[in-house]
Amino acid sequence: MKHPPHPKNLSSDDGAAVSSSEAVIPMTSSMASSSQSHRVLPIEKPSVAVEDHSRDAGVAASCVFASTTASESVVVERRSDYSALCKWTIANFPRIKSRALWSKYFEVGGFDCRLLIYPKGDSQALPGYLSIYLQIMDPRNTASSKWDCFASYRLAIENPSDSSKSVHRDSWHRFSSKKKSHGWCDFASLNSLLDPKLGFLHSSNDCILITADILILHESFSFSRDNYDLQSNNVSIVGGGGIMGQVGGDVLSGKFTWRVHNFSLFKEMIKAQKIMSPVFPAGECNLRISVYQSAVNGVEYLSMCLESKDTEKNALMSDKSCWCLFRMSVLNQKPGGGSNHIHRDSYGRFVADNKGGDNTSLGWNDYMKMADFVGPESGFLVDGHSSF
Repeated sequence: MKHPPHPKNLSSDDGAAVSSSEAVIPMTSSMASSSQSHRVLPIEKPSVAVEDHSRDAGVAASCVFASTTASESVVVERRSDYSALCKWTIANFPRIKSRALWSKYFEVGGFDCRLLIYPKGDSQALPGYLSIYLQIMDPRNTASSKWDCFASYRLAIENPSDSSKSVHRDSWHRFSSKKKSHGWCDFASLNSLLDPKLGFLHSSNDCILITADILILHESFSFSRDNYDLQSNNVSIVGGGGIMGQVGGDVLSGKFTWRVHNFSLFKEMIKAQKIMSPVFPAGECNLRISVYQSAVNGVEYLSMCLESKDTEKNALMSDKSCWCLFRMSVLNQKPGGGSNHIHRDSYGRFVADNKGGDNTSLGWNDYMKMADFVGPESGFLVDGHSSF
């Protein structure tokens, strides 16, 4: 199944309208393995931007790091509560000696955001390359708090003399208390940026302009175990962000509903990228819903898949798997529109990775036509909201 490209995540991880999709999951790890139905296609695991582990680990600032100074400025253009364009100007860029620079914090979607650059590259960069990362933090700033948010973003180094030569890269990521930084270790060649003939440096004070265009997903979810799940301890969980509360025991049967409250903001984004739900438990695995747009035989479709996603990367977790019967749904939000929900059913074995030939993701490129999904009278996208 062709899948939009995705940034590379070195540590484990990664809708604007009310996109509510139900995943009904009767399952057990002891069930025999079986191939999926012909309508369910394996999805290639995307890979490009990376996480900055040193910052996620909470490395304290030292003499080799510097925050924003008087020679720098940050201007934020707010398009909505969940969308903003940050413009970070750094003066005297060729003479910077610090290993890393942070911008000032700016708020998007209730989260604190800032940019982080390594002018001469971080420890993962190729020689001669500049590294840039987006960092998102919970404004509560407490070590014990768990939080999670999905963001689509574009980082760019602008060329004021010729905008067509600006360097920009796009990505998406689910940021969390453990994975706060995401970006590119080899963002751009430092020699190119410093070459006065190429026009990246402003002639007045040798400054460069770095921009970040950020969209934050406004989402909520609910998760419930079926009554006949014998290991059912926590019957239901409701969340307003991306963090799933503690669930006792393996979940053998249940329902996860994901509501996207600003899906309309992401309608263009999903043509090249995807939005991903928070992770929820299923047997020995953790799963999530992914939604994006695909062209099939010249027709634009809403695509939807179920992906395995382990929250911890280690040898023990990589061996875990679950055989799963599942239903994926797009919910109709019109009053009394329950009979108009769209459902598709399938099955397959999910694993942490596909080294053994099993699936990390299953779903449909042609789940439903985009025209039917976004149609004003259809009831699937209402006031920018959608539910899966």
